[in-house]
Amino acid sequence: MPTTAIGGAPYPAPDDADNVPADLQALAEWASTRVGMRFADAAARNAAITAPVKGMLAWLDTPGALTIRTATAWRTIWSDLAWSDIALGSAYETYGTTPQAAVENGLFIVLKGGVQRSTAGAQIATDAVVGTIPSSLGTPLSGDYPIAVQWSTDPTGRLYVGADRTLKYIGTTTNWISLNGVRVPLA
Repeated sequence: MPTTAIGGAPYPAPDDADNVPADLQALAEWASTRVGMRFADAAARNAAITAPVKGMLAWLDTPGALTIRTATAWRTIWSDLAWSDIALGSAYETYGTTPQAAVENGLFIVLKGGVQRSTAGAQIATDAVVGTIPSSLGTPLSGDYPIAVQWSTDPTGRLYVGADRTLKYIGTTTNWISLNGVRVPLA
């Protein structure tokens, strides 16, 4: 049976024996490995696809993730984020959106939300530990990450994320900080 030049889809040649069911089966089997397949979870995917080929895509209802097959393994390329609240220090509270963290694609801890001092008029000083990422999300790769802060004479705030999951503000004293957009690699 010949195949198309682009994609390699099988089709019957004029001199092939007439066998519509076999021709349709060959085409269906070819197509099923080149579209987004759906499975209940990774175990169901692995049971159904015993000889995966790189480039295959599969949606997993649990945990809600799109996976792609590489040459050696299934990798998550997108997943629903399960947000967990960041434990704020006793002197801090939410500013705007609740500070939360989630694991993205099994590779990064992502942050969102805002933090301010819980005492009216008090400001966040440099080296202040404002909160802690939940331990259930894994161990972050420690380092500095740029963040938005309330306008000040030096609006270049940073967030130091420790391997112990602590979040420390580094910068000029400010009224609030934003965690939105911070992506921390997992260690």
